[in-house]
Amino acid sequence: MAFNTSISGLQAAQQDMGVISNNIANVGTTGFKRSDSLFAELYSASLVGAGPTPGSGVTLERIRTDFGQGNFEFTSSNLDLAIDGNGMFVLQNDAETLYTRAGAFRLDSDGFVVSEGGANLRGYPADANGGIITAATTNLQIANALLAQNQTTEIDFNGNLDSRVEAPAADLEFDAANPETYNFVSATTIYDSAGVAHNVTMYFAKDAAEANTYNVRVAIDDAVQAQTIALDFDTTGVLDADAETLLTLNYEPENADAQAIVIDFADVTGFGATSAASRVTQDGYAAGQLAGFEFDRAGIAYATYTNGETRAVGQVALATFTNPGGLEPAGKTNFSETNVSGVASVGTPAGEGRGFIRPSTLESANVDLTVELLALIEAQRNFQSNAQAIQNENDASQAILQLR
Repeated sequence: MAFNTSISGLQAAQQDMGVISNNIANVGTTGFKRSDSLFAELYSASLVGAGPTPGSGVTLERIRTDFGQGNFEFTSSNLDLAIDGNGMFVLQNDAETLYTRAGAFRLDSDGFVVSEGGANLRGYPADANGGIITAATTNLQIANALLAQNQTTEIDFNGNLDSRVEAPAADLEFDAANPETYNFVSATTIYDSAGVAHNVTMYFAKDAAEANTYNVRVAIDDAVQAQTIALDFDTTGVLDADAETLLTLNYEPENADAQAIVIDFADVTGFGATSAASRVTQDGYAAGQLAGFEFDRAGIAYATYTNGETRAVGQVALATFTNPGGLEPAGKTNFSETNVSGVASVGTPAGEGRGFIRPSTLESANVDLTVELLALIEAQRNFQSNAQAIQNENDASQAILQLR
């Protein structure tokens, strides 16, 4: 009886040393979660009701995973992601769904974000305008694809037109080549349906008859357009309440579609200050190749292109569990869902306790080497004590046999 009890203790101590040794071995493994050995007393069912009796030894009841947060280590890779919170990355390995805290990812040859083991990172796709579609997860991809051109339809002009300047002479007709016929000029670039750039130049001339009015003419690639607009200000330099602020140009570029371009002057002022364009924006752009990408704290991947445009191309999905301790280790710091863990609750970062993403960061193992070494010493002592108990039992048995 005592021999079997000590054998169980020897086996339990050996199993405990194995768990601790695995913790120590993975102290440098990204996203590794340490484990604890939980033991239970053995008791012979045949002795129940037989009066006071000793137990029959010990058994390993289960190995519990500690999902405590590891330390953060900053890196230079924009594909290194760490979770600050309780969420887990969702991986798709063929037909198997896995969960992990290890955020060292890379791009495969098709631009899919994959783990070091080659499993696809799951996330939410984006539409052509960069809107995230959260209806269902998919394999997250940052495709090295051309961003198609976009035809200009709007120009917003924000600036000031100096009320103090003298108007051009009334007998001078507007001439883009003659600066004497206007007071201020501003230029920007627009794009046609083929993505070809065109120069737009806006000429502002103070009206000789109306002191608080500026007349605007526009040229595209040096061709002055027929459409004009008069900007009427009140005596405080603010556009009149009934002033026209939208100028529509009907432009027909060569080898491209005709386009209507609306120039918005609603944010123009006529103060007694130097004329200046504080901001001129337009909504067109040429085609562009992928130049780079980065993730933000919400897990959204933003791609940047050679044409200066930035687009959201997807968002990382995170999962939480009612009982993460019930997850089944699946190797390579991955875990599988079980009935004990509950069904994964998958969503975007920062929602329902999933936490947020730390870009260019990795979560280190949550292993305290000092604590593990002390636990290993204790397990070794338990092993040696049980081994000594077995030796003592054997010596006692031999002594009894010799008496016979």
